[in-house]
Amino acid sequence: MKLFLTSTGLENKNISYKFAMMFLPKEPKDLSFLVVSIQDSEQDAFYLEKTLSEIKNTDAVSIDVFKLGEEKFVTDKEYDVVFVCGGNTFDYLDRTRKTGLADYLLSFSKKEESVYVGVSAGSIVAGPDISIAGWGKEGEKNNIGLKDLRGLGLIDFLIYPHYRKELKSELDDFKKTTGYKIIDLQDDQAFVVNYSNFENAKGICNFYYINKNL
Repeated sequence: MKLFLTSTGLENKNISYKFAMMFLPKEPKDLSFLVVSIQDSEQDAFYLEKTLSEIKNTDAVSIDVFKLGEEKFVTDKEYDVVFVCGGNTFDYLDRTRKTGLADYLLSFSKKEESVYVGVSAGSIVAGPDISIAGWGKEGEKNNIGLKDLRGLGLIDFLIYPHYRKELKSELDDFKKTTGYKIIDLQDDQAFVVNYSNFENAKGICNFYYINKNL
């Protein structure tokens, strides 16, 4: 499994180029994409259209959308890339569970050539815990009162998207509350993870930043 974790998706030209030309196992036109997005507001609709435009700009052709709501996720299609958008992280985690999408993603992740793309909340939910989403003065509100904050566990570290140097002290404080490694991501950065054997996720893997030196 490969993961492409971002704050703002493919908005940055260098990130988009490396995603399409270096990261994906095949040319985008030969892959099938599933885009997952909550659609509760006009803002959600705007960002979904932005995401779809960015994906199409890579020359991708086969793109389906699953709107996270109350409808159960059911498909017979074999997707190559699952693209999980941004929004309220607590809502995303809750709805992936209730719709059955979480179970699908766990099964999907065990395929050698599967690709998971996270945008902001989509990056956070891939981790083992989403508590970081609500941290600090810019933290998200857990309006649904979600108690179980365990993430999908596709990775064994936490992603902190939209990082800026002004948030360093808050992030340092959060680090004192968790035993997990934290990867901070600015809006023009991506973090790539390649598990050559997902069953041994903590073992055989390589990882690197785009637009930042490790």
